[in-house]
Amino acid sequence: MWTAEHTIVTDASKEAVWQLWADAENWKVWDKGVEWCRMEGEFKVGTQYMLKPVGGPKVKAIITECQPFKRFVDVTNLPLAKMAFAHELVEEKDGLHVTHRVTITGPLSFLFAQLIGKDTARDLPETMGRLARMAKESV
Repeated sequence: MWTAEHTIVTDASKEAVWQLWADAENWKVWDKGVEWCRMEGEFKVGTQYMLKPVGGPKVKAIITECQPFKRFVDVTNLPLAKMAFAHELVEEKDGLHVTHRVTITGPLSFLFAQLIGKDTARDLPETMGRLARMAKESV
């Protein structure tokens, strides 16, 4: 198993961050690693989407957990591995804590950690900073 996560603290509202998360077609605006995303239905458990990362092949993912304004998790099946991406919002006294966590499991997790995981982990701070700025500006 391989895991990476990053948390930022922002004064953006949980509603504003959630709105950006729920608008999958526009993830590319705040996540420069996404070329495009097409969701097949509403943003809820069981909904599938296709995502094309910049420089990579398109992948299919499914939303496996969805608690509005709190958390969602999407999972992508890879050959002999799974990649789960958890997105969490926690309100604290110092602001809204926004966490993105990617976990790769399975027999080939070591391989996908090198092929996908390292770049994803490297880009998390910049991506999340952009997300927080956009959430603040949307108010």
